[in-house]
Amino acid sequence: MSLIYIIDDEEELIEILSINLKSEGYQVKEFISGNQLINQLLNGKTIPDLLILDIMMEGMNGYEVCRKIRLDERFKNIPIIFLSAKSAEEDRIAGFEYGGDDYISKPFSIKELLLRVKVLLKRVSRNDEIDGSKVFYYRNLTLIKDSFQVTYDERLLQLTKTEFHLLLLFFENPGRFFAREEIINRVWNEEAYVTERTVDVHIQRLRKKLKNCKELISTYSGIGYGYFPEK
Repeated sequence: MSLIYIIDDEEELIEILSINLKSEGYQVKEFISGNQLINQLLNGKTIPDLLILDIMMEGMNGYEVCRKIRLDERFKNIPIIFLSAKSAEEDRIAGFEYGGDDYISKPFSIKELLLRVKVLLKRVSRNDEIDGSKVFYYRNLTLIKDSFQVTYDERLLQLTKTEFHLLLLFFENPGRFFAREEIINRVWNEEAYVTERTVDVHIQRLRKKLKNCKELISTYSGIGYGYFPEK
């Protein structure tokens, strides 16, 4: 049973969301501030399967909460759905740039939210292990994490270190878009000066090597790239 955390300073909305999510069989825990959530994550023993996070809250807003979560290795892969009264394109783009997986504008349909929750949870990758190493699959493509191997039709692909870590980033974060700046921080760290155009070039080269699996990496114009597993 999936555990969902709701973070919103509108108590009536929290109650409505909680009732509807519980009716779908989810476990729900409610928070009225970003600080309350962060304290729970840092001090609690349970990691939620998904967060529904309001943006416009007093104190720490949703963007700041998301940024803190993405910087922590323990929580960086938790799917996050942003809720916001703002619906402009720049606000939605900001939501993805901060690390959100989905963005729903208020007012919204409860049925639509429940559907998005269901779809996002389905996207969470459940992969195998071989000799303790995480293994990821996509069609006839296989990535073995600890051995730094990627095979296509059981033949080893010659990927550079950067290409391997790009592919691994997407596999380890199914259902998520990454802004180019975040990709730079995750893959290149501080090794060298890297521009957003550099990211585009490496993605193009990686897609070429992935052959008919190149659709694994999705493009979101103006935002970046992501991996959305096939249903």
